[in-house]
Amino acid sequence: MGLPVRTRSGSPLGKLTDLVIDTETGRLAFLVVRTRGLIPGFLDQELRIAWTQVISLGEKEIVVTDGTVPSGAVRLAIRVPTTPFAQQKDT
Repeated sequence: MGLPVRTRSGSPLGKLTDLVIDTETGRLAFLVVRTRGLIPGFLDQELRIAWTQVISLGEKEIVVTDGTVPSGAVRLAIRVPTTPFAQQKDT
């Protein structure tokens, strides 16, 4: 965990914080990436990046497709709840 994640064209997205496994198939479904807000630690977001969008997974960084997060639109990406699933209430 903690690997930097960037797009193929070089745009930084954030750092890897978790992996989501599909419980039905046992396969990796998503990478969870924490993005930085304008002020570190404030307005940070977590994004889910589908495994199918990963181009390379190296020792020093992860590279994903350019279309993963539209340029300048990190807030439009899928957000991961910050509350652990076991503590969430159904609505």
